[in-house]
Amino acid sequence: MASPNTRGAPLLVSIAWTDQQRYWPAMSEENVRWVRESYATRGGSEAGSGSGMIEQRALFAALAERMAPSTEFDFTAAYPDRPVMRGMEALRRFREEGPWEELSFEAERFLDVDDERVLVLVRVDARGKGSGVPVELLNAHELTFREGVLVRFKVYGDRDEALEAAGLGD
Repeated sequence: MASPNTRGAPLLVSIAWTDQQRYWPAMSEENVRWVRESYATRGGSEAGSGSGMIEQRALFAALAERMAPSTEFDFTAAYPDRPVMRGMEALRRFREEGPWEELSFEAERFLDVDDERVLVLVRVDARGKGSGVPVELLNAHELTFREGVLVRFKVYGDRDEALEAAGLGD
């Protein structure tokens, strides 16, 4: 008996791969759209109302909508003495104990790295706790998604390093 598929099993693999190719670009675009909207959320402090800046608490409240319970927060590039944290409770404690009275971000550029990662080049405005000293930095945030859920948020203190790590450097 002749098989209706003269090419055999590879045809099934080819169809599955084609479906995956159609799915992943759509998911990647959805991740970028959703991250862009999260950074556009306003609220929290004066810095987050109208200047293009989003206050740290407002940003993480927006991101919480799609966070896994054990989302990894890697701020070691900015705080080398701090461990990588997991979950919103660890992030909340870090914010309370951290060195900043105010911390806001302005997204300057969104980069679709691959199926799972979005890189955001940000300008950071902060004011030191106690000292009141203002600080402005140029950083990058890398957000990693799996099946539409945020599983990792990594901060890079150096944009060139972030671009290189994402495979987008020179």
